Amino acid sequence: MRLTERWKTRIALPTLAAVVLAAGLFLGLSHLGHSPTGTPRAKVSASPSAPASSTATATPTTPQSSAPHVLMIMEENQGYNASQTNCGSSNSYFCQLASEYASVVPWYGATHPSLPNYLAVTSGSTQGCLSDGCSGPYAVDNLGNQLTQANIPWTAYMESMPRPCYSGASAGEYAQKHDPFVYYADLVDSAACADHVLPYPGVSGLLSALDGSSPPDFVWVTPNLIDDMHDGTVADGNAWLAANLGPVLSSSWFTDSNSTVIVTEDENDAQSSGVCCGDAAGGQIPELVISRHAQGKGIVSLTGDQYGTLRTIEQAFGLPLLGAAANSINGDLTPLFG
Repeated sequence: MRLTERWKTRIALPTLAAVVLAAGLFLGLSHLGHSPTGTPRAKVSASPSAPASSTATATPTTPQSSAPHVLMIMEENQGYNASQTNCGSSNSYFCQLASEYASVVPWYGATHPSLPNYLAVTSGSTQGCLSDGCSGPYAVDNLGNQLTQANIPWTAYMESMPRPCYSGASAGEYAQKHDPFVYYADLVDSAACADHVLPYPGVSGLLSALDGSSPPDFVWVTPNLIDDMHDGTVADGNAWLAANLGPVLSSSWFTDSNSTVIVTEDENDAQSSGVCCGDAAGGQIPELVISRHAQGKGIVSLTGDQYGTLRTIEQAFGLPLLGAAANSINGDLTPLFG
């Protein structure tokens, strides 16, 4: 019987109780019919892994797309204690993120100095590089090539880089040793390098790219030598992160998709011995994971290093695990992703 016929039948009944019963049935069925897919609308607050935040940081919604979005921001040298403990004005945004999302402890750099760590987190190996003076290019598989071969759009932004795919060792506050992608032969010897490795356009340019018609699914950002804290202070890095990451967390790229942001460092200059997983001593570094599933977690006790970060990114995109990333001893952030 059609719904309108059922309604007419109930009205014809002589008792008031029958009328009330029919009206309730009609209103209940009509309410269910409002969803075009027949699926009830999810509420983030109903998920135990995504508690409501009491701060001004944007809350990621239930993703409309299952395609992963990953943003990785690589800071420098200051280590876990400087950015995540003794919270005050100089590290307030670092501490806010650690409280509102997940701070994974302890997490380590793979080695010293900078460049070998950048190679480790993008290729699963330091490629035998023991200094910042290694020239490459290395003819090995790497995260950028994996993404390209899988037709996954990606962009690496380098703050203060003078032009796309710049090949010089330095330029102002830009340092090549903090740009791992130009050390791989498949990219640096290709015209496609200028499509993937770009000068950082500022937060407005970044938001335009993320919320544009063809956004990248994977984004890497290296701030310049001041803003990544290599030559600057924790306060410099904190201010840059608040100004540049804060708006991203309110963007549709982040809130409407299966998105994760990682904020980490290459190494801890203050520690020559902090290590895990059989690797050289890179020192304890911050590993902030910002996502719907990481929301409200706070301190998460999990041991890992740069190879574990690469492992998790590759797993998120369904890519093969490169080098040491294939060894689970190096950690896995997958439960906090998306």
